[in-house]
Amino acid sequence: MLLTDRENPFYSKEDRKRRFGERSRSNREIRDDFERDYGRIIHSAAFRRLQAKKQVIGTEVGDFHRTRLTHSLETAQIARGIALSLNHRSERLQEGAKIDISLVEAASLAHDLGHPPFGHEGERALNGCMLEEGGFEGNAHTFRLLTRLEGKKGEGLNLTRGLLMAVLKYPIVYDEELLRDAGRRGWPPKASIFNCDRETFEWVLAPLSEEERAFYLEQKEPSRLDCPQRTLNLSFECSIVELADDIAYATHDLEDAINLQLVECEELQAILTRGGYGRYEEVERAAEVTRFLNPRREDFKSDLKQLFAFLISAFVNRIEMIQVGETSFRDRLKYRAVLPDDLKELNARLKEVVEKRVIHSPQVRAMGWRGERVVRMLFDAYREEMKLLPENDRKKIERNPDSRLRVVCDYIAGMTDPFALKMYDRLYGSGRGV
Repeated sequence: MLLTDRENPFYSKEDRKRRFGERSRSNREIRDDFERDYGRIIHSAAFRRLQAKKQVIGTEVGDFHRTRLTHSLETAQIARGIALSLNHRSERLQEGAKIDISLVEAASLAHDLGHPPFGHEGERALNGCMLEEGGFEGNAHTFRLLTRLEGKKGEGLNLTRGLLMAVLKYPIVYDEELLRDAGRRGWPPKASIFNCDRETFEWVLAPLSEEERAFYLEQKEPSRLDCPQRTLNLSFECSIVELADDIAYATHDLEDAINLQLVECEELQAILTRGGYGRYEEVERAAEVTRFLNPRREDFKSDLKQLFAFLISAFVNRIEMIQVGETSFRDRLKYRAVLPDDLKELNARLKEVVEKRVIHSPQVRAMGWRGERVVRMLFDAYREEMKLLPENDRKKIERNPDSRLRVVCDYIAGMTDPFALKMYDRLYGSGRGV
């Protein structure tokens, strides 16, 4: 069904606007604006490239575990479940108002588009290479892809303002002075906009009142001088995507880790049976599955799948819609999706297992070190010799010589893990130094 802003008061006409206007639409077009955003994202080259980008475990380990693509698809499915659940039971939604499912799914599919090859290690490498040129951060590159790099004529995918707000997890510009200082100490600070994309960010913010803008851009003061600023607020749909992302990380990535024997079943059993989560039926049922979970059983993988289905159901069906902004604010800033504190703790404990047993394991650290080195050396090569770049990128530099390093960064950030390794071998010789 085609929903209009009159039929769904949760969204305004401003939410449906596109920066570069609306191209001619067929009289047979039955999709609404957010459904068209969804289509543009899944048909983009950046989305397809996620199939060969690392999620938690590198693509060279095998082809069974999640990649960025499967993670994004599962995040979208979880986000859809959250939106459907809230639409069904939340008393905060006024009559006729509904969370747009297509918008939430599209934002989920787009949320990781800006991640470079080799995950956070690749992100760290590019940030180090770009410190004097505005830095690099995966979320900010997502915004840049959607609004400039994908599509035609530097217009990106020309998505709606509503969709762009739904992917702005950290509504702050990267190279504000405090962020730059913190970025020099290692990992990139969390920011969703590069300074060179500030004009587009201002277009997204244009409909907000002065009070709404101040609320949306509010920052938490750093606890230490070497810590970056952190934003406090985000759009309602972005809060759903963030929760779905966390749930997918805590469940599906842990499922991969158990299947790859990086995590013992007993560790998961201890969390579920001794954590005090008995008031949740689904968690109790998941805990019961762990009592007979055994990798030697024929039904092990299906049992494991059922266990995590129970946990996801517990999370999705307990998420609430709370008011965080002033009553006068538009609904998309007024409300936020949140987990109850005890389930938030359970989610954090599951994520901690993934971080401890997988991300910090020698095997994954070695692959991360290798990936970071590959990205740095590719950057050095393209910085020194522009002729190595594709023709379209060389033309961008000819039109604007000051953009040279950002163009190099954009090119490398778009590489898949296998393509980055292929280009490294082509430039430096197979296996040299990695």
